[in-house]
Amino acid sequence: MLVGDAYPRIGGCLRRRIDIRRNSNGAVVAWLEDDFHHLGLTLEHDGERVTDIRVASERLPFTTCPLAEVSLKNLVGQELSRRSTDIGAMVKMREQCTHMFDLAGLAMAQAAAGRDHRHYEAIVADREIVAWEAGTRRLLGPGEAWLLCDNNEVLRWTVDQRAIIGPAEWAGQALVEGFRGRTEDMPIEQAEAASVLRRAIMVAGGRSFDPDTVTTAADRWQRGVCYTFLEENRADGLRNFGNALNYEDSGDGMLAKRAEKP
Repeated sequence: MLVGDAYPRIGGCLRRRIDIRRNSNGAVVAWLEDDFHHLGLTLEHDGERVTDIRVASERLPFTTCPLAEVSLKNLVGQELSRRSTDIGAMVKMREQCTHMFDLAGLAMAQAAAGRDHRHYEAIVADREIVAWEAGTRRLLGPGEAWLLCDNNEVLRWTVDQRAIIGPAEWAGQALVEGFRGRTEDMPIEQAEAASVLRRAIMVAGGRSFDPDTVTTAADRWQRGVCYTFLEENRADGLRNFGNALNYEDSGDGMLAKRAEKP
């Protein structure tokens, strides 16, 4: 792990790991870590519905991020589904921490499927800035991204700006517009993998911008995309300076808390 290297980061990669385990009483414990985030959650259920969910916020960009756990509690009472993205019909995505929301969906799917363990590792090569929009939004050039599930490669894309350009069956698919509609028509396992890799690509864009150049969430161009960037929360979200790491050389030390129960 490297700490304190310069931005934009070039020639390396973002590494994002997700570990999901079912413990002895059936509850699902899930952890996620990348350069900018480290969090875990426990999802309890009765075999049909969510009965409780708890979050451990180890390392998040802004002081308001952990407060999104309150909104995630609205998942309690919802019916389990094997399709992780079904969580979007159960709780309001924009009121959540995006990464808690994604991890909760994966934990729910794990519980519904009755799987004991699943481990994802997404690797996204750094991409150079090729253009700017509205002064602050960066467009990134071509690069590779791939996903391992339980140490087996299950997906590899070439991306350019905001679209997938390869392989052929994915070429031309935007990373935002129409993506969810496409994955909803795919088999559950393939759709889950695609959703995990897409999110990693979006997070990897953060390696092109020094997050410590802002003091509050209000200093960023994003509005309304998640709990911290809601209009009523943006000014209160203080930057957790120095929280970004760099796992481009090695994933050693990532998810060190994965055996713990939040």
